[in-house]
Amino acid sequence: MKARLEFDYEIEGDESRHKQCIKANDMASFIWELNNNFWRKWKHDESDFNLGTYMEALSLLMDDYNINPDDLLE
Repeated sequence: MKARLEFDYEIEGDESRHKQCIKANDMASFIWELNNNFWRKWKHDESDFNLGTYMEALSLLMDDYNINPDDLLE
């Protein structure tokens, strides 16, 4: 089975849709990592876990998968 996607950057929104398509695997991998392994970082950690440390760790994980929501939203 084959599929061919075409994007026309002259059509409003097609550039964002193109970026979303090419980043889909990275986003799926990020979500899998978040769902399956992210919590393990603090499971046995005695340090102070708060919103700030969570946000920093989440940002680092997004960087690992090269995900920038601002680039993917219309």
